[in-house]
Amino acid sequence: MPELSELVGSRRLILVSNREPYEHVRTGGTLEVRRPPGGLVSALDPLMRRTNGVWVAWGSGNADRDVADRTGHVAVPPEDPSYTLRRVWLDESEVEGYYQGFANSALWPLCHMFAQHFEPRTEDWERYRAVNERFAEAVAEEARGTPDPLIWVQDYHLALVSATVRALVPGAVIHQFWHIPFPPPDIFQLMPLGMGVALLRGMLGNDLLEFQTERAARNFLACVDELIPDARIDLERQQVISEGRTTTVAAFPISIDVAHYESLAVEEGATKLAATLRDRYTKRGRQLAVSVDRVDYTKGILERLRALDLMWSRHRELRECLVFLIVATPSRSALAVYKELEDQVAEQVEQINARYRTKGWTPIVLIPENVSADRLAAIYRAADLCLVSSLQDGMNLVAKEFVACQVDERGLLLLSRFAGAAEEIEGATLINPFNIDGLAEGLKSALAVPLAERRARMSRMRSDLHNATIFDWLESILTAANQLRPRQSPSVRSIRV
Repeated sequence: MPELSELVGSRRLILVSNREPYEHVRTGGTLEVRRPPGGLVSALDPLMRRTNGVWVAWGSGNADRDVADRTGHVAVPPEDPSYTLRRVWLDESEVEGYYQGFANSALWPLCHMFAQHFEPRTEDWERYRAVNERFAEAVAEEARGTPDPLIWVQDYHLALVSATVRALVPGAVIHQFWHIPFPPPDIFQLMPLGMGVALLRGMLGNDLLEFQTERAARNFLACVDELIPDARIDLERQQVISEGRTTTVAAFPISIDVAHYESLAVEEGATKLAATLRDRYTKRGRQLAVSVDRVDYTKGILERLRALDLMWSRHRELRECLVFLIVATPSRSALAVYKELEDQVAEQVEQINARYRTKGWTPIVLIPENVSADRLAAIYRAADLCLVSSLQDGMNLVAKEFVACQVDERGLLLLSRFAGAAEEIEGATLINPFNIDGLAEGLKSALAVPLAERRARMSRMRSDLHNATIFDWLESILTAANQLRPRQSPSVRSIRV
């Protein structure tokens, strides 16, 4: 694989995301620097270090202004500055409308096809538009005077940025990675027409538009075909020609830093913790199952609990054969639907434990907090079974993290067919989390899979994962982006979706 800097060459890389890679926080009289959890920051930070680029993001830390200059710039990483973080300042009402409002109460549920949680408020939309324009202006300021800049926009929070930057910096190559699913037209058209058309036109401001799966890419093309009358679509090339410009649409499934997770799993602390977990939960031949999620209605946590309840009610012989450890990290608790879900999960776990607990056995262990990466690695390593029951998921990196940390190759992966990872991981047992009966029986069958078969399947999954890491993902996207320049529309016969 080429060096990360070679993938960008002499161009200036400007990365744009909602979340910043470094956050300055003051607690009492102490100033500390925090790195938000998540694989994306871990993958993109080395890229930015090697290319001396600019990362534009919302300055969310309470001490961010204290360390930035008057234009919001601060050199990062703090211990060895090698690139620039350009912070965009948002007030409380802007965060409420843009982030909690339109991004997470309208776009998130719509793209995951949860119409019952879809709330497209006009006031939130106006905030979203204004904040996207603010981000675009910051990007344009960083790009001005730079020949041939390469601008990479991240995710659904910033759907309108690319088209605005295109108008302000016409010579830039702009591409965007959309991390979550994209819905088909019959779902997308629940969005008020003016909002929906504006979102699609904003995304068409990109030269390259990247999705997790081919299905999401096809859904986007179908939505453009339905709602953008001047657009011509070339299905063979997966391109949209609109307003004299061409946007290429493609799938680039994201992955993880496999070597990093493996190293966490074999560290002395993780090795000891994994042994402790197995000693505590797998006595008398019991198996340890795990799940790791943000508390979100897309993750199928309540469906998982219903399936466990059903399995133990039907099969008394399994009541002391399995301990299920659930890591459920609170998320977006300021939104009522998320706080309610946190309470429902805790209540369901309490009820199931009360129903089936014996003197020496507690069926479910709930960890309702954020768990550090090293502890997670130990949990993954200790497990006999990992259940990913997403109702909809762009990819789901928990599945890949579990495989990377299974250095002892004892674990079985049960994976929702509605997660993008189901198209990536050969060797997982696919499940339908909507079918509670089937999920309960699937769990029962999984417990009986012989160790030799588990090892064979896990060995194959681990080998495949080593050939598709986050750095392979970076290389494929940046290679594709480097081949692009802003183009005028060629003469292409219109091909309808």
